[in-house]
Amino acid sequence: MKFNNKWFTLIEIVISVSIFSVIMITMISIYILASETSLKSDINRAMHENVKSVITDISENVMKNGIIWVSQNLLDSCDSLSLGYKFWNKLCVSWGEYILAKEEMWIFIRVDDLDYCKNLDSQCYIVKNGKPLTNSMVTVKELRFYLSDSYVPKITINIVFQPTIKSWVKPSLIEQNKLIFQTTISERPF
Repeated sequence: MKFNNKWFTLIEIVISVSIFSVIMITMISIYILASETSLKSDINRAMHENVKSVITDISENVMKNGIIWVSQNLLDSCDSLSLGYKFWNKLCVSWGEYILAKEEMWIFIRVDDLDYCKNLDSQCYIVKNGKPLTNSMVTVKELRFYLSDSYVPKITINIVFQPTIKSWVKPSLIEQNKLIFQTTISERPF
């Protein structure tokens, strides 16, 4: 009896489908890992760019114009008090104020309930004179200004950034990518 070898046998088909499946699973795993790594890189870049722009703006303003005070009261304006508190989430310099704010109908409103920004769904910004210094890629979870009483006033800034919840960002990536930043800026002695 003579066999015709023109067609694949069932065993050959099963083996080839199995090999193809293993190759495809490997390729999909590599793609998912590469896209997650790229997303983490984009998130970290956005957070670092936000930190750089905020700190650059504050440091230039403090060194040029000086520190007036730090406030904890929503009703305080930078013009109304000359003595401030030791720390809180509002910094006043000669040419404006820096606050922690949320956006409501395209207007930025100061956040005095610090637990509001700690919610995973909240979006908080650092705002200078009504304009945001941070972008929508990140949310500010915490902002604190500490004012020293030394001969040359110094301000210590604590900022906690996290990625903003977006449809394409997994909650696990948000929790893993928290950036805690602290720096001290002093006025120039005159």
